[in-house]
Amino acid sequence: MIRFADTGDLEAVRRLWETCFPDEGGFNDWFFENRYAPRHTLLFTDEGVICAMLQMLPYRLRFGARTGDATYIYGACTDPAFRRRGLMARLLEHSFALDREAGRVCSMLIPAEKWLFDFYRPFGYEPAFFADKRRVERQAVSALLPRRLTGADIPAMDALYARSAGELAVLRDDAFWRMQLSLFDALGAGVYGWFGEDGLAAYAFCWADGAQEAVGMRPAYEQGLLQTLGLAALSYTAPGGKMPLGCVKWHIPSPNQTGYFNLMLN
Repeated sequence: MIRFADTGDLEAVRRLWETCFPDEGGFNDWFFENRYAPRHTLLFTDEGVICAMLQMLPYRLRFGARTGDATYIYGACTDPAFRRRGLMARLLEHSFALDREAGRVCSMLIPAEKWLFDFYRPFGYEPAFFADKRRVERQAVSALLPRRLTGADIPAMDALYARSAGELAVLRDDAFWRMQLSLFDALGAGVYGWFGEDGLAAYAFCWADGAQEAVGMRPAYEQGLLQTLGLAALSYTAPGGKMPLGCVKWHIPSPNQTGYFNLMLN
């Protein structure tokens, strides 16, 4: 049976989540306190037992000059005792039917490992979101130190993101930015920004050992971030075209566009 979760499923959902996504850094607690919602949790059950599940998280997507509602598939997992029975395939196909019924333009996901790009391809997912991964080391050169960003900086962050993300990108509303600020302030090293004459020039969402998303970076900013985090070296992900990051399955004629997305709880 395929259905959405209800409030009584929380304990079983959390138990399966912990089985498939063990966590020592506190993210699982944060997710269930701040982002989990039964109405977005699609379950496959057998005689009352949750065998597999996925999250259908709602987002708004920009593709060229158009926008549309989209589903982000997240936390897709199957109980080890029920694997290799095609349950995830059935959940995904059901989610596609729900998407089409609701008029959503696509389904998106970020494969957790490289081999999963091939796993999802038969369902119609193709790489469409790309990024660059960069590694920098501390050097005896000029550095510009950032300041910590807060909710007051959201309009500036959103404008910089919109200019950098490409023709295919998830639209980020105020709630999205505040959720990310909360996540990185609670579990990471915070969010930092650099300012120039025209306002915010760059920002970085940082864990203790690097940045998950950094936009507008320059060598002086990189060195400033290394100093701020107290690191000799760090890696960060930025908008770019070298590394496949995410996939899209279109429910409309494909616009054949590529872009960038990140900070999707990935």
